[in-house]
Amino acid sequence: MSLTLAGSSEATEPPEASAPEAAASRPHRDGAIDLIRFGCLVVVVILHSLMASAVLGTDGDVVPTVALSGTVGFTIASWFYQIMPLFFFIGGYAAISGWRRTQATGGTWADYIRARLRRLVIPVAVLIGVAGIGLSIASELGVPTGLLAEASTRIGQPLWFLAVYVGLTSLVPLAVDFHERAPRRSIAVLAGAVIAVDTVVALTGLTGLGYLNFLFVWPLIQQLGFFYADAIHKPVRVGLAWTTMVLALASLGVLVGLGVYSPDMLVNLNPPTGALVLLGVAQMSILRLSHARLNEIVAGGRTGRERAREYRARIWQRIISWGNTYGIQVYLWHMPIVITLIGILGFGANLVAGASFGDGVPLAGILLPEIESAWWWLTRLSWLLTVMVLAGALAMAMSKIPFPGEARLSRFGQWVARVAGEIIGHRDSHAAGETRTRARARQLRERLSSPVSRAVIAVALAMGGIAIALLIGIAPLIWTLVSVAALVTSLVLAATMKAQTPVGSSPAGSEVTVADRARALVSLG
Repeated sequence: MSLTLAGSSEATEPPEASAPEAAASRPHRDGAIDLIRFGCLVVVVILHSLMASAVLGTDGDVVPTVALSGTVGFTIASWFYQIMPLFFFIGGYAAISGWRRTQATGGTWADYIRARLRRLVIPVAVLIGVAGIGLSIASELGVPTGLLAEASTRIGQPLWFLAVYVGLTSLVPLAVDFHERAPRRSIAVLAGAVIAVDTVVALTGLTGLGYLNFLFVWPLIQQLGFFYADAIHKPVRVGLAWTTMVLALASLGVLVGLGVYSPDMLVNLNPPTGALVLLGVAQMSILRLSHARLNEIVAGGRTGRERAREYRARIWQRIISWGNTYGIQVYLWHMPIVITLIGILGFGANLVAGASFGDGVPLAGILLPEIESAWWWLTRLSWLLTVMVLAGALAMAMSKIPFPGEARLSRFGQWVARVAGEIIGHRDSHAAGETRTRARARQLRERLSSPVSRAVIAVALAMGGIAIALLIGIAPLIWTLVSVAALVTSLVLAATMKAQTPVGSSPAGSEVTVADRARALVSLG
């Protein structure tokens, strides 16, 4: 089985045959796309920071709570701040572009998976490890078990999207192959599956079946990103984009009015529903209409002197570069920051409980104000700025934590495989004869030694490690250790997928250089 999936000319309206080569010849970073992707993460951080709150209970205990949720204003605003469809859509655009560059420079499916796993899994492993140790220390210091459990849950909640993202990343080469063979059919099949799941849920009332849409909603939105990548260098059909946006929003409004979907787009996130697809199509249309203008803005704009435009362009480039480097770290570390700040404020509120100043204003209410009170709203800007600054600083600090390089992980994986083989071989050498069971075991080991098998196991371990932190939590410490072990094992397996090419040799007819392949792998971010 080949590790490189190539497109086919059997599609009704296929992309140009030289898509991988064309992709490799274009600049691999799109300023507007990078800025929007970072902006999506910032929106999520702001939303989580506003919703995470706490009050001081009657017994003096700090009681975590969720602010804003369920209010009319929050529901209306959810149509604007629900940007996860846009994020996965942009992820699809970036994924097909990165995969085509990898193909064009001689890379394989294993190269693509290996680079993406390392980029996504290492930050998560560091978060889970450090946060798990921190909660364990807090437990020893006497922090109430209930608060630790709440903190563990809150830290793990944002990881759901990374588990889905890892799974989608592993399927990109296959999904691109389907897209290039039958683009419209791929969309129709996934859309039909989403509609079928939503229909069954609506008719039966079994909301648990809605979780099947994790298999269809996000792959569908990613597939739409593939279409966007194919159309990005073509003239914008303004009328079509506006019509698509209006029809998507109108359809969503009708379905919400009929009670098929919740008017709160955050409710439609878990489990995901077709409402997110329609919202994503509208967001895609808006992006299509504004993409060129956004690129002009990040390039310095059209007004002012040349020096002023260059200055603005440098500022935007620094913001985008910082976002590309630390954006995912900010996303991962904002909840530990929020939880720590709430804990500090709660501790302070306990110390001053019963005290007041001025006209009897309780000091505890200043530190932990009543949710949605005037003082609560007045302090939100300073609260958000504090969270963002601390999350940014912590993101930069945590990115400096050393992690074993790919070569070291590969050597470790090969050493483990060699030791295991010697142990099994030594055991078999003492047997009078090889049984059928041992023969089957040997065949299984041979199959598992293939790059494809290792890739599948690596992806499964990565998703499993994230799922442990998401569904079970990272406290007590044993779950932290299990989760980190799964993630590190995933990275070890991914590192062993790297092809070993003798020095001075290259595949017949290949003109791909080492520098070409390095550029392709770096561009996957």
